[in-house]
Amino acid sequence: MNAIRSLIKQSPLGTFFLLVLLLPWIGGPLSDWIYNGTILSIVFALPLACLVASPLIAALIVTGVTAGKAGVKRLLGQFTRWRVGLRWYAVALLLPPTIYLSAIYVNGLLGAPAPSMAQFGSWSTLLMTFALRLVNPFDGPMMEELGWRGFAQPRLQERFSPLVANLILGAVVVLWHLRYLPGGDYAWIYVPATLAFTLIAGWLYNRTGGSLLLALLLHVTDGLIRPQGLGFVGGAAARMMWLPVVVYVAVAMGLLMISWRWWTGREESNTVRQHTALESVAIN
Repeated sequence: MNAIRSLIKQSPLGTFFLLVLLLPWIGGPLSDWIYNGTILSIVFALPLACLVASPLIAALIVTGVTAGKAGVKRLLGQFTRWRVGLRWYAVALLLPPTIYLSAIYVNGLLGAPAPSMAQFGSWSTLLMTFALRLVNPFDGPMMEELGWRGFAQPRLQERFSPLVANLILGAVVVLWHLRYLPGGDYAWIYVPATLAFTLIAGWLYNRTGGSLLLALLLHVTDGLIRPQGLGFVGGAAARMMWLPVVVYVAVAMGLLMISWRWWTGREESNTVRQHTALESVAIN
């Protein structure tokens, strides 16, 4: 046990990435193999199935081993960094829906019928979806953000420029998603989509001084509009598989061009590293 703890302390980031990629491939197949519909099988299979939340679990394990309860408290404390300015709330809450609505608009210009308001869902449904995605540890936002942004990004930015750090992180996020990707002709679109979202979320996390709350809100609103449920068929449905990705990539490229010197590490302002992330929590 001491040898394992020493290994984790020597390479916390490497251990995190290893656990992130390994746990779902262990827990998922084993839980499927154990579960047979009985209550007893559920008791044994459920903890293994929970390992799919590996970014969240790995961040807590590695932080607990390397920094103890105080470190875990500081890690989770990044969710409480809310005094960041209203403009950043506007970005987090409005950017993803705007991207999807822009894709829907372009699809309409190409001949697709406009979806009705009812197809987007009622306000109560959208608010319920928002609330559930905000707190559910087995949905993407809460499952991922503590690990990707809260734990890994500041540590990567200790060693690399924000651009390189987020590209490395994006590659790991893509690998982690491989187990959950649907098949078909459009499976490849998740690669540029994931890389673009990682860059945008990483930029927002840095600009807000390490606010996991804002990164979480961005991830939550990304899932509010589902093009597959808007009634598109044929070519219109096919276009909606890749049009949002094109807009996401365009936004990410725009952020790169606007702040290229910062992305490449030539400007040090607004770059969150491990020690600054923890200091910001301590101050707030």
